[in-house]
Order: sequence, then structure tokens, then C-alpha cells
Amino acid sequence: MKLKKLFVIGLMMFLGNNVFSQVYVNGVDINKTGAVYMQLTAVNTSIMGLKSKYQVYVDYGQKTKALKGYMITDADGNVIKFNSPMDALNYLYEHGWEYVDGYSEVISGKVRRVFMLKRKE
Repeated sequence: MKLKKLFVIGLMMFLGNNVFSQVYVNGVDINKTGAVYMQLTAVNTSIMGLKSKYQVYVDYGQKTKALKGYMITDADGNVIKFNSPMDALNYLYEHGWEYVDGYSEVISGKVRRVFMLKRKE
């Protein structure tokens, strides 16, 4: 009986690690779009270096209007806020995406970090 319980628990843990949660961008679960690659852009929006704040945008090839449609949201459409670019990368890794490449640049005095991610196989 104990062996059967251990087997079931082990099976659930294995299957749980291979099933990815939803990642919503403008109300669309991008894990169901068929997109293989995405670009994550994190812009430091802090003023004069006080308390770093990052705005995170996702481009997976979606149609958008102006700046709408690029932010990661929960199922209810609420924007998910990240403490740092690494916070966003960790979130996406936990939801089925892996890091491929990245770079940083400064535009109009703001640091912009861009990461390429690929859906885990």
C-alpha cells in the first residue's frame, strides 16, 4: 500500500513539473498560441536612480495597438509587476520558457534590457 502511494505521489510530481501554467499577454495565453520565441524587454523606469522599477513588455509576434498588448497579466487582466528583469525571467522560466540570449542598451537615459526566450521542449 505504501509503495502504491509513493508511486502516485512521484507520478504527480513528475507530471506537475512537465505541465506549464498560463502566461497571459493582453488576455491571450501565449503558451497556447504556438509561438516558439519571444522577446522580453525590461525598461528601468526609476527616477534619478531611486528604487529601481521595471516595466516589462513581451513581443511574441502579436498584433498590438500602440503600447497595449505587450504586458504580462494574470488571468483577470491585471498587470503583473516585477522587481527586476531577473524576476521576470524567473517567472517565465517557471511557466515554460528558457533564456536564449540578451543585451542591454541605454535609450534617452533609460536602461533597456532585452532578452530572447524560447519555449521549453
